[in-house]
Amino acid sequence: MILSRSAAYAVRAMIDIATEADGGVARTREVARRQEIPPVFLTKIIQRLAQAGFLEAHRGAHGGVRLARPAAEITLRQIIEVMAGPLFMNYCLFQPGECPREKTCPVRDVWLEAQEKLLETLGSCTLAHLAERSKELCAKQTH
Repeated sequence: MILSRSAAYAVRAMIDIATEADGGVARTREVARRQEIPPVFLTKIIQRLAQAGFLEAHRGAHGGVRLARPAAEITLRQIIEVMAGPLFMNYCLFQPGECPREKTCPVRDVWLEAQEKLLETLGSCTLAHLAERSKELCAKQTH
């Protein structure tokens, strides 16, 4: 399973926006530049994240985007699922009952366990944590 480019870009953009001081407005053009995301692509990503209730978009001379809710309430899993849909390790977990080998498959339990752990990890990682980690890593880079 490979994360889609739009999901990866969305994660990077959300971390960037979350690092704005005191919930300030981040200029989309600057987020695109800092995160090396094509501006047109970022605009589409921001629209989806805004529709999902993660961002507020503001137009005009002082426009940009800001988090619509606290970073501590947004998880990595939520961001990825907005962009990519529900995460499944294998088709048999996505469509239970569709695989004729479901009851005798020796790997199905492994897929299920791996999926549960992945979802747990992504669901426990908050945007606040990632923004703080980003600040720490950037501070180390400049020293």
